[in-house]
Amino acid sequence: MDIAAGMNHLSKNNIFGLVRLLGKEPMGAFTYSAMDATVNDAAVLLAKETREPIRRAVTDEELSSRIRDRETVPFQVWDGKVRLSLAGYQDKLQVMVERDHISLVDGALSSTHLLKPDSRSANTPHLVANEHFCMSLADRLDRLLTLKLPAAPVELRRIPEPILLIDRFDRSVQWSPDDPTRAASVRRLHVIDACQALDFPSTFKYERNIGWGEEVKHIREGVSFARLFTLLDKMTTPAAARGYLVRWAVLQLLLGNSDAHGKNISFFVGPAGLTPAPMYDLVCVNVYGDRLESSMAMAYGDVFQIDEITPYALADFAHRTHTSARQLARAITTMANGVLQLAPELARTGPYIGEEVELVRKIAAFISAQAQGLLAMAAEIPKVDRKLFG
Repeated sequence: MDIAAGMNHLSKNNIFGLVRLLGKEPMGAFTYSAMDATVNDAAVLLAKETREPIRRAVTDEELSSRIRDRETVPFQVWDGKVRLSLAGYQDKLQVMVERDHISLVDGALSSTHLLKPDSRSANTPHLVANEHFCMSLADRLDRLLTLKLPAAPVELRRIPEPILLIDRFDRSVQWSPDDPTRAASVRRLHVIDACQALDFPSTFKYERNIGWGEEVKHIREGVSFARLFTLLDKMTTPAAARGYLVRWAVLQLLLGNSDAHGKNISFFVGPAGLTPAPMYDLVCVNVYGDRLESSMAMAYGDVFQIDEITPYALADFAHRTHTSARQLARAITTMANGVLQLAPELARTGPYIGEEVELVRKIAAFISAQAQGLLAMAAEIPKVDRKLFG
């Protein structure tokens, strides 16, 4: 938003102006286009956009150059205009991927992937490898245990800089019958995140919505697990959705993903209600130590620090979310045993090179330690007297 506002001499508070600039391809099913005043002119413009797919090829050489030149030209700016309407900590770009070919698209086409290069911050080295490892581990865990906890597919490419390509689950690609490597059309799917589902502004994505400062840390008006679980009555299958949310919460503890906030979990919107979407933005934040904020985005009970989690805190989490303590204990046991089996193997065999190898080994060791600790707690959770919670 800051880049789009600055480049176009707009105030960051000028919502209409920013939507006009960035509304071509936001998250989900909607798109926003400027129309002329008359209905006929608007219909002509809409028909033109629907009729003319436009691909703008991005070569590896150009992409590599743009990644290296991010201090001079913001990564979101291509061909003189801002190409991104998605917020987040990392640089990213919406692209279409057709086998080995990457394109920027306009007209009838939509992007199929998000592209992320490594972070420019010295505090988060090899973030591409980190996210690839965590997303791949989640995918393998889901397939091993049939958890119904899918993660968006990811691919690590080198151009030679590492880039992460993430399949957009809010897009459905129809491939050409004449050429199965070429997209004929891309359909947008209606998706909303937890902030939108709860009717919260994005500034409330953290439970401690004003921050972690001593004078404000008691204010917890943002997205919490208790509030997240109130969405169950809006789900198409509440029992299945409860299992998903429980496992999602457990996975963040296992990964050390302290940044799992209200805009990092989403849902498909259908006539019958909401359905959990595949997971995304899975990163081991804790591997970077005190260089990043380690407080969890949402508390487990009253506990925000991952190294302060106890069976009592987990039982409190179960109480606040109206979840069976035994269901939570089973999820922890199943998932912890799964990652103990999978994480070390993935660290050894994954497509990582150089300093990435040491980082993913540290992540695997951290996850394994988390799994061992949570396994020891699991049996104690059902023993906590729920009367203690009032």
